[in-house]
Amino acid sequence: MNRFVPALAAACFSLVAFSAGAQTPPAEGKGQMGGHHAGGHHRMMKSCSQEADPAKCEANRKEMRESIKAAHEACKGKADQQSCMRENYCAKAADPAKCQAQAKERQEKMARHMDQRQAMAEACTGKRGDELKKCYREQREKSGHHKPGQKG
Repeated sequence: MNRFVPALAAACFSLVAFSAGAQTPPAEGKGQMGGHHAGGHHRMMKSCSQEADPAKCEANRKEMRESIKAAHEACKGKADQQSCMRENYCAKAADPAKCQAQAKERQEKMARHMDQRQAMAEACTGKRGDELKKCYREQREKSGHHKPGQKG
């Protein structure tokens, strides 16, 4: 149960982050990925005041928040709340099948990430302070997620 709650929260957050980008057209000069790095990593969302049409951006975000809130309310207490929310949210999307596929892909990616984090935590069990930081750094390097010159 303790591992389920953070995973559910992370999945909900990734759904929110993705849907915010999915409802706004890509900014000029950023190609197909919109506000995302080419490597697929997410940045923090830009403030709507930095967008070409701040009012439209705010309206899109408000609509997205309301859709997520409605999905959350509709799925309260369900056995598989995550898939219920995905189905409920994607039912309102312009292309529900595409929304479902992207949500499942994000869920699988998040599950792999959580498994990697769990493995790192197990490998570094019993270490504290600088020794723990060093252990995590070594584990990231082994998994290929640490780039030279990157902090942490």
